[in-house]
Amino acid sequence: MSELLLEKTLDLYKELLRTRRWPATSPFRAEVEDFIQKFPRKLSDQEETEIRHLLAHAFSQEPPAAGPSRKGFDALVPASGWFRDYHLYTLASEPPTVFHFACALVALGAALGRNVFFDKGYYKVYTNTALVLIAPTGKCRKTSATNVALGLAREAGVNVLSEKVTPEALVTALGGSEQACGLVYAPELAVFLGRQKYLEGMVPLLTSLFDAPDTWTSSTIGRGQLKLQNVALSMLGASTIEWFVEALPHEAFSGGFMSRLLFVVQEDTPRQYALPARPPGHLWEKLKEQLTTLRAIKGEVSLEASARAWYEAWYGKHKNQPVEDAKFAGYHERKPDHLLRMAILLRVGAAESLTVTPADLERALQILDWMEASLPTVFRTVATSAAGTTQHHILKTLEASGGKMAHSLLLRKHQHMMNAREFHIAIQTLIESECIREVKTRTEHFYERMGTP
Repeated sequence: MSELLLEKTLDLYKELLRTRRWPATSPFRAEVEDFIQKFPRKLSDQEETEIRHLLAHAFSQEPPAAGPSRKGFDALVPASGWFRDYHLYTLASEPPTVFHFACALVALGAALGRNVFFDKGYYKVYTNTALVLIAPTGKCRKTSATNVALGLAREAGVNVLSEKVTPEALVTALGGSEQACGLVYAPELAVFLGRQKYLEGMVPLLTSLFDAPDTWTSSTIGRGQLKLQNVALSMLGASTIEWFVEALPHEAFSGGFMSRLLFVVQEDTPRQYALPARPPGHLWEKLKEQLTTLRAIKGEVSLEASARAWYEAWYGKHKNQPVEDAKFAGYHERKPDHLLRMAILLRVGAAESLTVTPADLERALQILDWMEASLPTVFRTVATSAAGTTQHHILKTLEASGGKMAHSLLLRKHQHMMNAREFHIAIQTLIESECIREVKTRTEHFYERMGTP
Protein backbone atom coordinates (compact mmCIF):
# COMPACT_ATOMS: atom_id res chain seq x y z
CA MET A 1 0.00 0.00 0.00
CA SER A 2 1.46 3.39 -0.98
CA GLU A 3 2.22 6.03 1.66
CA LEU A 4 -0.47 8.33 0.23
CA LEU A 5 -3.07 5.57 0.38
CA LEU A 6 -2.06 4.74 3.95
CA GLU A 7 -2.55 8.32 5.06
CA LYS A 8 -5.89 8.58 3.26
CA THR A 9 -7.07 5.36 4.93
CA LEU A 10 -5.98 6.59 8.36
CA ASP A 11 -7.80 9.88 7.76
CA LEU A 12 -10.94 7.96 6.75
CA TYR A 13 -10.93 5.92 9.96
CA LYS A 14 -10.45 9.09 12.04
CA GLU A 15 -13.29 10.84 10.23
CA LEU A 16 -15.60 7.89 10.89
CA LEU A 17 -14.72 7.91 14.58
CA ARG A 18 -15.21 11.65 14.72
CA THR A 19 -18.67 11.73 13.13
CA ARG A 20 -20.33 8.42 14.05
CA ARG A 21 -21.33 6.66 17.25
CA TRP A 22 -21.50 2.89 17.96
CA PRO A 23 -22.36 0.78 21.00
CA ALA A 24 -19.36 -0.19 23.10
CA THR A 25 -19.80 -3.84 22.05
CA SER A 26 -19.65 -3.11 18.30
CA PRO A 27 -17.22 -5.38 16.40
CA PHE A 28 -16.09 -2.29 14.48
CA ARG A 29 -13.99 -1.25 17.48
CA ALA A 30 -11.93 -4.43 17.23
CA GLU A 31 -11.46 -3.76 13.53
CA VAL A 32 -10.18 -0.24 14.18
CA GLU A 33 -7.82 -1.38 16.94
CA ASP A 34 -6.48 -4.16 14.72
CA PHE A 35 -5.92 -1.65 11.92
CA ILE A 36 -4.01 0.71 14.22
CA GLN A 37 -1.85 -2.06 15.71
CA LYS A 38 -0.90 -3.32 12.25
CA PHE A 39 -0.41 0.10 10.67
CA PRO A 40 2.76 -0.13 8.54
CA ARG A 41 4.43 2.94 9.98
CA LYS A 42 4.90 3.99 13.62
CA LEU A 43 2.22 6.42 14.74
CA SER A 44 3.39 9.55 16.51
CA ASP A 45 2.45 10.16 20.15
CA GLN A 46 0.07 12.88 19.01
CA GLU A 47 -1.66 10.54 16.52
CA GLU A 48 -2.02 7.81 19.17
CA THR A 49 -3.48 10.30 21.65
CA GLU A 50 -5.93 11.63 19.06
CA ILE A 51 -7.10 8.16 18.03
CA ARG A 52 -7.47 7.08 21.68
CA HIS A 53 -9.81 9.99 22.35
CA LEU A 54 -11.71 9.45 19.09
CA LEU A 55 -12.26 5.80 19.99
CA ALA A 56 -13.62 6.78 23.39
CA HIS A 57 -15.96 9.30 21.79
CA ALA A 58 -17.20 6.94 19.07
CA PHE A 59 -17.93 4.09 21.49
CA SER A 60 -19.20 6.20 24.41
CA GLN A 61 -16.39 5.28 26.77
CA GLU A 62 -13.91 7.20 28.88
CA PRO A 63 -10.45 7.20 27.29
CA PRO A 64 -7.69 5.57 29.32
CA ALA A 65 -5.80 8.02 31.47
CA ALA A 66 -2.53 7.01 29.90
CA GLY A 67 -1.85 5.88 26.38
CA PRO A 68 1.45 4.59 25.01
CA SER A 69 3.08 8.00 25.38
CA ARG A 70 1.79 8.40 28.96
CA LYS A 71 3.12 5.19 30.53
CA GLY A 72 5.75 7.17 32.35
CA PHE A 73 7.76 10.30 31.84
CA ASP A 74 11.07 8.97 33.17
CA ALA A 75 12.04 7.50 29.79
CA LEU A 76 11.90 10.98 28.24
CA VAL A 77 14.46 12.48 30.61
CA PRO A 78 17.82 12.90 28.80
CA ALA A 79 20.34 10.17 29.51
CA SER A 80 23.13 12.57 30.47
CA GLY A 81 23.82 16.17 31.37
CA TRP A 82 22.11 18.68 33.63
CA PHE A 83 18.57 17.33 33.26
CA ARG A 84 19.73 13.80 34.09
CA ASP A 85 21.59 15.01 37.20
CA TYR A 86 18.54 17.03 38.22
CA HIS A 87 16.39 13.93 37.80
CA LEU A 88 18.74 11.88 39.98
CA TYR A 89 18.78 14.58 42.66
CA THR A 90 14.96 14.65 42.87
CA LEU A 91 14.26 10.91 42.66
CA ALA A 92 13.48 10.62 46.37
CA SER A 93 11.00 13.52 46.48
CA GLU A 94 7.27 13.05 45.99
CA PRO A 95 6.41 15.33 43.03
CA PRO A 96 6.10 13.32 39.79
CA THR A 97 9.07 13.25 37.44
CA VAL A 98 7.38 15.47 34.87
CA PHE A 99 6.87 18.23 37.47
CA HIS A 100 10.57 18.21 38.36
CA PHE A 101 11.59 18.17 34.71
CA ALA A 102 9.23 21.05 33.90
CA CYS A 103 10.67 23.16 36.73
CA ALA A 104 14.21 22.38 35.60
CA LEU A 105 13.27 23.43 32.08
CA VAL A 106 12.06 26.83 33.29
CA ALA A 107 15.11 27.33 35.52
CA LEU A 108 17.55 26.65 32.68
CA GLY A 109 15.59 28.80 30.24
CA ALA A 110 15.61 31.69 32.70
CA ALA A 111 19.32 31.22 33.43
CA LEU A 112 20.19 31.51 29.75
CA GLY A 113 18.10 34.67 29.41
CA ARG A 114 18.88 36.28 26.05
CA ASN A 115 22.32 34.70 25.78
CA VAL A 116 21.11 31.91 23.51
CA PHE A 117 18.71 32.30 20.59
CA PHE A 118 17.58 30.84 17.30
CA ASP A 119 17.11 33.30 14.44
CA LYS A 120 13.86 32.71 12.52
CA GLY A 121 14.46 35.61 10.17
CA TYR A 122 11.82 38.09 11.28
CA TYR A 123 12.16 37.32 14.97
CA LYS A 124 14.27 35.30 17.37
CA VAL A 125 13.31 32.38 19.59
CA TYR A 126 14.86 32.70 23.05
CA THR A 127 14.85 30.08 25.78
CA ASN A 128 12.61 31.91 28.26
CA THR A 129 9.76 29.55 29.12
CA ALA A 130 6.37 30.19 30.71
CA LEU A 131 4.95 27.06 32.31
CA VAL A 132 2.15 26.18 34.73
CA LEU A 133 1.89 23.11 36.95
CA ILE A 134 -1.71 22.03 37.50
CA ALA A 135 -2.76 19.46 40.09
CA PRO A 136 -5.31 19.03 42.89
CA THR A 137 -4.41 20.69 46.17
CA GLY A 138 -1.73 18.72 48.02
CA LYS A 139 -1.76 15.80 45.59
CA CYS A 140 1.43 16.31 43.60
CA ARG A 141 3.52 18.56 45.85
CA LYS A 142 3.66 21.45 43.38
CA THR A 143 5.48 23.70 45.85
CA SER A 144 8.09 21.04 46.61
CA ALA A 145 8.86 20.74 42.90
CA THR A 146 9.15 24.49 42.34
CA ASN A 147 11.31 25.08 45.43
CA VAL A 148 14.16 22.95 44.08
CA ALA A 149 14.32 24.77 40.75
CA LEU A 150 13.90 28.22 42.29
CA GLY A 151 16.66 27.56 44.82
CA LEU A 152 19.09 26.60 42.06
CA ALA A 153 18.05 29.53 39.89
CA ARG A 154 18.61 32.03 42.72
CA GLU A 155 22.02 30.59 43.59
CA ALA A 156 23.01 30.77 39.91
CA GLY A 157 22.17 34.48 39.88
CA VAL A 158 18.76 34.45 38.17
CA ASN A 159 16.50 37.41 39.00
CA VAL A 160 13.59 35.56 40.63
CA LEU A 161 10.50 37.68 41.22
CA SER A 162 8.34 35.87 43.72
CA GLU A 163 6.52 38.61 45.57
CA LYS A 164 3.00 39.68 44.70
CA VAL A 165 3.52 42.67 42.42
CA THR A 166 1.53 45.13 40.37
CA PRO A 167 2.25 45.47 36.64
CA GLU A 168 4.20 48.67 37.31
CA ALA A 169 6.26 47.01 40.05
CA LEU A 170 7.07 44.10 37.75
CA VAL A 171 8.38 46.45 35.06
CA THR A 172 10.40 48.34 37.67
CA ALA A 173 11.93 45.09 38.97
CA LEU A 174 12.99 44.10 35.44
CA GLY A 175 14.37 47.51 34.54
CA GLY A 176 17.64 49.20 35.41
CA SER A 177 19.94 46.88 33.49
CA GLU A 178 20.99 46.17 29.92
CA GLN A 179 18.96 42.96 29.91
CA ALA A 180 15.45 42.89 31.39
CA CYS A 181 15.56 39.20 32.24
CA GLY A 182 13.95 37.37 35.10
CA LEU A 183 11.81 34.53 36.36
CA VAL A 184 8.35 35.23 37.74
CA TYR A 185 7.24 32.70 40.33
CA ALA A 186 3.49 32.50 40.90
CA PRO A 187 2.79 29.72 43.45
CA GLU A 188 -0.90 30.63 43.25
CA LEU A 189 -1.32 31.73 39.66
CA ALA A 190 -4.91 32.81 40.15
CA VAL A 191 -3.80 35.22 42.89
CA PHE A 192 -0.92 36.59 40.82
CA LEU A 193 -3.19 37.22 37.82
CA GLY A 194 -6.35 37.87 39.84
CA ARG A 195 -9.25 40.15 39.07
CA GLN A 196 -8.36 42.80 41.62
CA LYS A 197 -8.30 46.36 40.34
CA TYR A 198 -4.59 46.86 41.01
CA LEU A 199 -3.71 43.85 38.84
CA GLU A 200 -5.42 45.18 35.73
CA GLY A 201 -3.03 45.04 32.82
CA MET A 202 -0.95 42.13 34.14
CA VAL A 203 -2.12 39.63 31.51
CA PRO A 204 -1.45 41.82 28.46
CA LEU A 205 1.88 42.87 30.01
CA LEU A 206 3.02 39.27 30.44
CA THR A 207 1.74 38.35 26.99
CA SER A 208 4.00 41.02 25.51
CA LEU A 209 7.05 40.29 27.66
CA PHE A 210 6.95 36.54 27.02
CA ASP A 211 7.77 37.32 23.37
CA ALA A 212 11.19 38.68 24.47
CA PRO A 213 11.05 42.02 22.62
CA ASP A 214 14.29 43.93 22.01
CA THR A 215 12.59 47.05 23.33
CA TRP A 216 9.37 47.42 25.28
CA THR A 217 7.82 50.74 26.20
CA SER A 218 4.58 51.80 27.81
CA SER A 219 3.09 55.03 29.03
CA THR A 220 -0.14 53.46 30.24
CA ILE A 221 1.14 51.97 33.51
CA GLY A 222 1.62 54.48 36.27
CA ARG A 223 3.19 57.81 35.48
CA GLY A 224 5.46 58.62 32.61
CA GLN A 225 7.01 56.27 30.07
CA LEU A 226 8.49 52.96 31.17
CA LYS A 227 11.06 51.25 29.00
CA LEU A 228 12.72 47.84 29.02
CA GLN A 229 15.62 46.70 26.87
CA ASN A 230 16.47 43.15 25.77
CA VAL A 231 13.60 41.38 27.48
CA ALA A 232 13.46 37.67 28.30
CA LEU A 233 10.86 36.85 30.94
CA SER A 234 10.18 33.32 32.18
CA MET A 235 7.36 32.22 34.47
CA LEU A 236 6.76 29.24 36.71
CA GLY A 237 3.20 29.08 37.96
CA ALA A 238 1.11 26.57 39.88
CA SER A 239 -2.62 26.15 40.37
CA THR A 240 -5.50 23.77 40.72
CA ILE A 241 -7.69 23.57 37.64
CA GLU A 242 -10.68 25.00 39.54
CA TRP A 243 -8.81 28.06 40.78
CA PHE A 244 -7.22 28.55 37.40
CA VAL A 245 -10.64 28.80 35.75
CA GLU A 246 -12.64 30.59 38.41
CA ALA A 247 -10.25 33.21 39.74
CA LEU A 248 -8.39 34.38 36.63
CA PRO A 249 -9.62 37.40 34.66
CA HIS A 250 -11.43 36.55 31.44
CA GLU A 251 -8.75 38.31 29.40
CA ALA A 252 -6.31 35.56 30.46
CA PHE A 253 -8.21 33.15 28.20
CA SER A 254 -7.93 35.26 25.08
CA GLY A 255 -5.47 37.47 23.27
CA GLY A 256 -2.76 34.84 22.97
CA PHE A 257 -1.85 34.52 26.65
CA MET A 258 -2.82 30.84 26.96
CA SER A 259 -0.99 29.84 23.78
CA ARG A 260 2.29 31.17 25.19
CA LEU A 261 2.09 28.86 28.20
CA LEU A 262 3.04 25.23 28.59
CA PHE A 263 0.76 23.27 30.92
CA VAL A 264 1.78 20.20 32.87
CA VAL A 265 -1.25 18.47 34.36
CA GLN A 266 -1.12 15.64 36.90
CA GLU A 267 -3.92 14.20 39.01
CA ASP A 268 -1.65 12.30 41.39
CA THR A 269 1.93 11.22 41.91
CA PRO A 270 3.23 7.61 41.93
CA ARG A 271 5.91 8.59 44.45
CA GLN A 272 5.34 8.09 48.17
CA TYR A 273 8.03 8.82 50.75
CA ALA A 274 6.89 9.14 54.35
CA LEU A 275 10.39 10.12 55.52
CA PRO A 276 12.42 11.04 52.44
CA ALA A 277 16.16 11.14 52.96
CA ARG A 278 17.95 14.37 52.17
CA PRO A 279 20.09 13.89 49.04
CA PRO A 280 23.85 14.26 49.42
CA GLY A 281 24.96 17.90 49.45
CA HIS A 282 27.51 17.40 46.71
CA LEU A 283 24.71 16.70 44.23
CA TRP A 284 23.22 20.12 44.92
CA GLU A 285 26.60 21.78 44.53
CA LYS A 286 27.13 19.95 41.24
CA LEU A 287 23.77 21.11 39.89
CA LYS A 288 24.45 24.70 40.98
CA GLU A 289 27.89 24.71 39.37
CA GLN A 290 26.48 23.22 36.17
CA LEU A 291 23.72 25.83 35.97
CA THR A 292 26.20 28.62 36.63
CA THR A 293 28.40 27.28 33.83
CA LEU A 294 25.49 26.91 31.45
CA ARG A 295 24.37 30.45 32.20
CA ALA A 296 27.63 31.74 30.72
CA ILE A 297 26.98 30.14 27.33
CA LYS A 298 26.29 32.70 24.60
CA GLY A 299 25.60 32.52 20.90
CA GLU A 300 23.25 31.76 18.06
CA VAL A 301 21.76 28.29 17.82
CA SER A 302 22.09 26.36 14.57
CA LEU A 303 20.43 23.20 13.27
CA GLU A 304 22.38 20.32 11.82
CA ALA A 305 21.49 19.80 8.17
CA SER A 306 19.51 16.68 9.04
CA ALA A 307 17.80 18.52 11.91
CA ARG A 308 16.78 21.33 9.55
CA ALA A 309 15.29 18.80 7.14
CA TRP A 310 13.47 17.09 10.03
CA TYR A 311 12.03 20.37 11.30
CA GLU A 312 10.91 21.55 7.86
CA ALA A 313 9.18 18.24 7.16
CA TRP A 314 7.45 18.25 10.55
CA TYR A 315 6.50 21.91 10.19
CA GLY A 316 4.80 21.33 6.86
CA LYS A 317 2.80 18.44 8.23
CA HIS A 318 1.92 20.34 11.41
CA LYS A 319 0.73 23.45 9.57
CA ASN A 320 -1.49 21.38 7.30
CA GLN A 321 -3.04 19.48 10.18
CA PRO A 322 -6.59 20.76 10.79
CA VAL A 323 -7.44 22.15 14.22
CA GLU A 324 -10.90 20.93 15.07
CA ASP A 325 -11.29 22.78 18.35
CA ALA A 326 -10.87 26.55 18.11
CA LYS A 327 -9.58 26.65 21.70
CA PHE A 328 -6.42 24.86 20.53
CA ALA A 329 -5.78 27.11 17.51
CA GLY A 330 -3.46 29.55 19.28
CA TYR A 331 -1.36 26.83 20.87
CA HIS A 332 -1.23 24.93 17.56
CA GLU A 333 0.25 27.99 15.86
CA ARG A 334 2.88 28.47 18.56
CA LYS A 335 3.87 24.83 18.92
CA PRO A 336 6.73 25.10 16.36
CA ASP A 337 8.43 27.71 18.56
CA HIS A 338 7.71 25.71 21.72
CA LEU A 339 9.37 22.76 19.99
CA LEU A 340 12.48 24.73 19.01
CA ARG A 341 12.78 26.27 22.46
CA MET A 342 12.61 22.90 24.20
CA ALA A 343 15.05 21.28 21.74
CA ILE A 344 17.55 24.08 22.39
CA LEU A 345 17.27 23.62 26.16
CA LEU A 346 17.70 19.85 25.82
CA ARG A 347 20.82 20.33 23.67
CA VAL A 348 22.39 22.94 25.96
CA GLY A 349 21.58 20.90 29.07
CA ALA A 350 22.98 17.67 27.64
CA ALA A 351 26.13 18.84 25.89
CA GLU A 352 26.59 22.59 26.42
CA SER A 353 26.30 22.86 22.65
CA LEU A 354 24.39 25.24 20.39
CA THR A 355 23.97 22.83 17.49
CA VAL A 356 20.58 21.09 17.64
CA THR A 357 20.34 17.53 16.33
CA PRO A 358 17.36 15.54 15.01
CA ALA A 359 17.41 13.55 18.26
CA ASP A 360 16.91 16.79 20.24
CA LEU A 361 13.90 17.72 18.11
CA GLU A 362 12.42 14.23 18.37
CA ARG A 363 12.76 14.16 22.16
CA ALA A 364 11.33 17.67 22.44
CA LEU A 365 8.35 16.61 20.32
CA GLN A 366 7.80 13.51 22.44
CA ILE A 367 7.80 15.63 25.59
CA LEU A 368 5.37 18.17 24.13
CA ASP A 369 3.09 15.40 22.89
CA TRP A 370 3.20 13.81 26.35
CA MET A 371 2.18 17.08 27.95
CA GLU A 372 -0.50 17.74 25.33
CA ALA A 373 -2.34 14.57 26.24
CA SER A 374 -3.76 16.55 29.17
CA LEU A 375 -4.38 19.80 27.31
CA PRO A 376 -8.04 18.96 26.57
CA THR A 377 -8.60 18.96 30.33
CA VAL A 378 -7.22 22.48 30.58
CA PHE A 379 -8.70 24.07 27.47
CA ARG A 380 -12.13 22.49 27.79
CA THR A 381 -12.33 23.45 31.44
CA VAL A 382 -11.35 27.04 30.69
CA ALA A 383 -14.80 28.50 30.28
CA THR A 384 -15.60 32.14 29.78
CA SER A 385 -19.01 31.70 31.39
CA ALA A 386 -20.26 30.55 34.75
CA ALA A 387 -22.17 27.79 32.96
CA GLY A 388 -18.96 26.21 31.74
CA THR A 389 -17.54 26.18 35.27
CA THR A 390 -20.77 24.69 36.63
CA GLN A 391 -20.69 21.86 34.11
CA HIS A 392 -17.06 21.15 34.98
CA HIS A 393 -17.93 20.82 38.69
CA ILE A 394 -20.75 18.39 37.90
CA LEU A 395 -18.48 16.22 35.75
CA LYS A 396 -15.72 16.17 38.37
CA THR A 397 -18.25 15.13 41.03
CA LEU A 398 -19.47 12.27 38.86
CA GLU A 399 -15.90 11.15 38.19
CA ALA A 400 -15.09 11.17 41.90
CA SER A 401 -18.09 8.96 42.61
CA GLY A 402 -17.18 6.36 40.00
CA GLY A 403 -19.12 7.95 37.13
CA LYS A 404 -22.62 7.60 38.56
CA MET A 405 -24.73 9.49 41.10
CA ALA A 406 -28.37 9.87 42.10
CA HIS A 407 -30.14 13.08 41.03
CA SER A 408 -30.91 14.27 44.56
CA LEU A 409 -27.40 13.64 45.85
CA LEU A 410 -25.78 15.38 42.87
CA LEU A 411 -28.01 18.41 43.38
CA ARG A 412 -27.24 18.53 47.11
CA LYS A 413 -23.51 18.50 46.42
CA HIS A 414 -23.88 21.62 44.25
CA GLN A 415 -26.59 23.58 46.02
CA HIS A 416 -23.97 25.90 47.53
CA MET A 417 -22.93 27.13 44.08
CA MET A 418 -26.16 27.00 42.02
CA ASN A 419 -29.93 26.86 42.36
CA ALA A 420 -32.17 24.10 40.97
CA ARG A 421 -32.81 25.97 37.71
CA GLU A 422 -29.09 26.50 37.02
CA PHE A 423 -28.44 22.85 37.89
CA HIS A 424 -31.13 21.73 35.43
CA ILE A 425 -29.69 23.89 32.63
CA ALA A 426 -26.18 22.52 33.23
CA ILE A 427 -27.47 18.94 33.30
CA GLN A 428 -29.40 19.41 30.05
CA THR A 429 -26.32 20.84 28.35
CA LEU A 430 -24.22 17.87 29.45
CA ILE A 431 -26.89 15.40 28.31
CA GLU A 432 -27.30 17.01 24.88
CA SER A 433 -23.53 17.15 24.40
CA GLU A 434 -23.45 13.42 25.27
CA CYS A 435 -21.12 13.91 28.24
CA ILE A 436 -23.60 12.26 30.60
CA ARG A 437 -26.80 10.27 30.32
CA GLU A 438 -29.92 10.40 32.51
CA VAL A 439 -31.58 7.21 33.72
CA LYS A 440 -35.08 7.22 35.18
CA THR A 441 -36.87 4.14 36.45
CA ARG A 442 -39.66 3.59 38.95
CA THR A 443 -37.11 3.33 41.74
CA GLU A 444 -34.09 5.28 40.52
CA HIS A 445 -33.17 8.63 39.01
CA PHE A 446 -29.47 9.04 38.37
CA TYR A 447 -26.84 10.46 35.98
CA GLU A 448 -23.97 8.53 34.49
CA ARG A 449 -20.79 9.81 32.86
CA MET A 450 -20.47 8.78 29.19
CA GLY A 451 -17.24 10.03 27.68
CA THR A 452 -14.72 12.86 27.41
CA PRO A 453 -16.37 16.27 27.97
